[in-house]
Amino acid sequence: MADNILEDPIIRISTSDGSTGHVSLPAVYAALMRDEVDAFPALRPHQRHAWHAFLAQLGAAAMQCAGLSEPPDSAEEWRRMVRELTPDFPDDEPWHLVVEDITRPAFMQPPARSDDRFKDYKTVVPTPDGLDMLVLSKNHDIKSAVAVEAEADDWIFALITLQTMEGFSGAGNYGISRMNGGLGSRAAFSLTPSTRPGVHLRRDLKGLSERYESLLADYSMSDFGVALLWTLPWDGTKSEALLPDRLHPYYIEICRRIRLRVSAGGDLYGLRTSSKAARVEAKSLNGITGDPWMPINRKESKALTLASGGFTYRRVTEYLTSANWEQPALLQPVRSEQNESAPTLLLARALVRGQGKTEGYHERIIPVSHKVKRALMQRENMNELDRIAQSRIENISTVQRILSHAIQVFAARGDGQNLSNEHRKLARPWLNRLDAFVDSCFFDDLQVEFESNDRDERSRIRKKWLLDGERGVVNRARRILGEAEEGLPCPAIHRYRARANAENLFEGRIRGPQGLPFLFEDAEEE
Repeated sequence: MADNILEDPIIRISTSDGSTGHVSLPAVYAALMRDEVDAFPALRPHQRHAWHAFLAQLGAAAMQCAGLSEPPDSAEEWRRMVRELTPDFPDDEPWHLVVEDITRPAFMQPPARSDDRFKDYKTVVPTPDGLDMLVLSKNHDIKSAVAVEAEADDWIFALITLQTMEGFSGAGNYGISRMNGGLGSRAAFSLTPSTRPGVHLRRDLKGLSERYESLLADYSMSDFGVALLWTLPWDGTKSEALLPDRLHPYYIEICRRIRLRVSAGGDLYGLRTSSKAARVEAKSLNGITGDPWMPINRKESKALTLASGGFTYRRVTEYLTSANWEQPALLQPVRSEQNESAPTLLLARALVRGQGKTEGYHERIIPVSHKVKRALMQRENMNELDRIAQSRIENISTVQRILSHAIQVFAARGDGQNLSNEHRKLARPWLNRLDAFVDSCFFDDLQVEFESNDRDERSRIRKKWLLDGERGVVNRARRILGEAEEGLPCPAIHRYRARANAENLFEGRIRGPQGLPFLFEDAEEE
């Protein structure tokens, strides 16, 4: 069967002319560099960063080996460059999906040290989605093991996602080094001119090329370290665990022992086994491995683990602006972007992993102004952005507290003296509505204020954000209070009193010293 990804056209792409075709990996690179690829039809949403990071790390390693600072757009050139990364394998074993000899590597599949180890591989994986990293507590959100008509690229994407993104999933199933612990997540933050896969990849290849020396020095890695971990023998023993100083800065890791085979009917299937230790001995690093997309918590010395709920405006603000967080290499502008006023996007991706379950794939795209992009390179300016952002978040919290109190009073039939946990629970969904409204435009509004250098103008912008028609946060809170009054149960005999007390409380507190009195100073002077 055709299974050499360097030679055989087995990866599906949708191109900008509206067609769909099958191409080899080098042809994928060439088409991406020419920005001809719209999508990869077999790629599932949660596999996007795994595939992008694989292409970026492999491409950057190939460019570094070839001494290039700019990526080529020729498939033949990419084939030659990638092949040079595996000179010990003239038959291209590391690029074949199936290699019968278990002592030789196959694509993303480490070799064993002897033929005897084949007996270890007892667990059959009939479909690529059975191999994938998604953990489903109930077989209904995304059906598991149903990809019976899978093509070769379904297996390629599943292998890459498993080997480069998986965490701990029970005894003998260890996770990757590039996350903080077995229940962590390999989050990704980067700037990009566009979400088109080729534009994003070209930009990150440039960024990796420019950051190579700093990654080498900052993380004590080796210029001659191992880049493709699936090419090394691995029987899963503790003594085989690789130390980080043996690795190349762009290393592509593996975390599971698996081999693909072909059935009598010509279909691919997998065989897997366990290991006695993680492939990379990096537990003490807490995910700080030089992953160029990963934010690092300086205060706690560990990589980001995204919590359930995903990339909320509060969390992204913290990761982006707080001095407690070290921004990843690819969140820094590359040289060509530093003085370029063209639009830039912040792209954040992560799959949240829980205890024995998956808590959702999250992706957020935020347009970034030129001034914010420049601030990413200057801590003093980022501190100013952080000050403005935190001040706005405090304003939102104030409005939410007052809105919560008012809704609770209404739910208590206007009796503000006997509020309970039950009343607080009734208020929570309405507060979430306000948070969702704020979240949808938080960063656009924040950057408008940051762009101004005039103190009075910033004050005017802040007041408008809080009190401008339907878009004003305070006015939206008033509207949500009205919706809560219509939606929450309240006997008719108590409704007038409950509504009057709730609305009076809201207006009194929002204007009071513990509210936002500066919004109403002009009206009071009149």
